[in-house]
This record gives sequence, C-alpha cells and structure tokens, in this order.
Amino acid sequence: MNRGESLADSRNGAFSPAVLRLYALTFLFYSANAFVQMILPLYTRSIGFGNDQIGMIVGTYLLVSMLLRPWAGIVVERIGIARILRYILVGHLFVLLLFVWQGNISYIIIRGLQGAVAAFFSLAVQMAVMDLVSKRDRAQGLSLYLLFGLLPSVMMPALGWIAWDKAGMNGFYTGLMVLGVLTLIASYGIGRATKHIKVTKTSAEQKATKHDIAGGVRSTLWNRHFMLSSLVMMSATIGFGAVTAFLALYVIQIGIGNAGLFFAVQSGVIVTARFAFRKNLPSDGNWHSAYVGMLLVSITIGLALVAIAPLTGKAWVLYGGGAAIGYGIANVYPVLAAYLSIVLGQERRKVWMGLFISMSDLGTVIGSLVLGMTADYTGYGDMFWISAGATLCVAVFVVLSRRWMARSSV
Repeated sequence: MNRGESLADSRNGAFSPAVLRLYALTFLFYSANAFVQMILPLYTRSIGFGNDQIGMIVGTYLLVSMLLRPWAGIVVERIGIARILRYILVGHLFVLLLFVWQGNISYIIIRGLQGAVAAFFSLAVQMAVMDLVSKRDRAQGLSLYLLFGLLPSVMMPALGWIAWDKAGMNGFYTGLMVLGVLTLIASYGIGRATKHIKVTKTSAEQKATKHDIAGGVRSTLWNRHFMLSSLVMMSATIGFGAVTAFLALYVIQIGIGNAGLFFAVQSGVIVTARFAFRKNLPSDGNWHSAYVGMLLVSITIGLALVAIAPLTGKAWVLYGGGAAIGYGIANVYPVLAAYLSIVLGQERRKVWMGLFISMSDLGTVIGSLVLGMTADYTGYGDMFWISAGATLCVAVFVVLSRRWMARSSV
C-alpha cells in the first residue's frame, strides 16, 4: 500500500471525524428512545391505563418500525442519505416535543411516529457508515455503530428510573429536552459529511423485477431453514418484549430490586457477550441444534428467575434473570443470521434479512401486546411463567430438529 492509500484509509477509517459524529448521533437518538421506553409504562400506569393499553403503547413503536422498514430503502434511495437524515432529525425532535406537549394526542400515535422515524434512521445511518468507512475497516465501523446503538439500553433505563423516582414527569420532560439539545449539537456537520454519498444499485439489483422479489419472498417464507430460525427468534423475543414492557411495573408491584439496574445488567450482558463471544459463535452453515437450544434455555431460566424473585425476596435473583435473558438474546440473533446467510445464499440475502428482522420485531410486539392482555387475567408472575414455558417448548423442538434440518434441502 502506498502513502496516498494509507492517508485515504486514515481519513475513511472507523474513527474518522464524520463517522464519529454518526456514532454520537446514534447514541443520542437511541438514548431518547430508551429513556421513553423506561418511563412511559410507569406514567401510563399512574394515570390508570391497563396492561393491554400499556402493551399497545410500547408495541406500536416496533410494529410501525417493522412495517415501514421494507420501504425505507426505497425512500432513502430516492431522496439521498444527507437529505433523509435532515428530515429524520427534524422528525425525531418533533416527536420529543410531542411527548412534552402531549395534550390530547394519543401516546400510541406519538409512539407510532417515533417508530417510523427509527425505521428510516437505522437504515440511513448504517448506509452512511458503510459508505464513509473504507472496505478494510467496514466491519469494525458497523460493529461500533451497533455498540453505540446498544449502549443507551445500558445507561438510559437507570437514568430514566432515577428521573421518574426523583421528579416524576418533570424529570421525564427535562431529560427529553436535554437529549433533544444534545442531538441538535451532535447533528452539526452531518449534512456536509454525508452530502456526497450516492445510493446506487448493483447491476443484479437493477435487473431485479417485482416478480423476482415476490418469488424470493415466497421461496424464503416456505424454506424450513428460515421458518425454524424465525420460530426460534420469535420465541426468544416474545419473552424479551414482555420484560421490556412490564418489568418496571412488576418491580414496583413486588417491591424487590430496581428496574433501572435490571435493564443495565441485562443490556450490559448483551453488549459484553456479543463482543466477547463473536469469534466463537458457530458460522459454518450447520444447524447447531444443541447450542441454539441452550440459548433458548438460558432465556427460559432468566424468565423463570424473574417470575420466582418475589418468592425468594432476593433482588439478585431478579438481576440474575436479566443476565440470563441478556446472554441468550445476545447470541441467538448472530448465530441464526450467520446460519441463514450460508444456507439461503447470496441472491436471497436482502429478502431474508428484512423478513428475519421483521420476525424478531414481531416477537417483541407479541410480547408487549398479547402478553400484556394476558397479564390482566393472570398477573405479571404467571405471564412470565407462560413465556418461559413457551420458550422451553421451542428449545426442546430445536434440540430434536437436528436430523430433520440435516435432511432438508435449500
């Protein structure tokens, strides 16, 4: 490599000024979302909302994001990354103001708008990072982007809990305004940094027709590799969604532990495990039924520990449940994604990737909506037991699926 290439790589590395701005923007964007996710169930419960309504408010964010994600790529391609990022940031700040000046606007509508903004933000920033970072450092750049997207889920729940405990809704409003101002500061210069990025299609994508894409979707949906992987992902995220939506209310009810600390433990394990074990995860194209089943068992144990925490009276049992859930969630997605990337092939990758992420989001939505309605009849403890039992059943099926998956053809 000559000196000119070395200088170019240094300007386009994973730590170049433009990319660092994107990391900071990602952290602040998801910080506001995590802050809202922590406090909104507490507030809506305090004004008399039932679990079904709270579940709808929490789940609408992911539901809208899931439905809009397939269209986000088309919109970004037509408008351009620099312009769409400006629109996204204006929309993000507008949503934060709506939380402050809620008035007669339904929280479900505001959460839906927040989910729509998040769908476009995640895609636009990922595309910007991929373009601004050289090929040599691209994997590192994307890993850092994911890290800065995960860090808010470690820090913000604890800060949200403190803000609510000390100042109620005034703490909520103050936190949102501070995050809004910091986002404005971090967004300075983003337009100039991304204005030269061009979203272009590959020759293969240019030749693709709507009929080809529809055929790819049908073949992917009926593929047993995809179907079983999606079932595993949904079973994992259903319990995760229930915990996300109702853990704060559950902690208040049982009088044990701290919800902010629980989410900090869970998210900390997710971040740590995802990077500590990234080189040891199986990615050889084989269906590792025992390992995938073990990850689901980890989630099952975590949900069971959350359910039995009030019987023991020990906060560490509750936090241990968060750690077990975090470990399973951290590893199940990359293992399944690596497996599908090999068995389904390059030509279907964009189709299955979008569908697979949607299945993950759907599980979280089910966990907040369906299990929220279930909690009205059974209580939170039994709700967690039901989720744990369902996850364990899928784990047993996965362990028994080794020969069936080995005989299947792609």
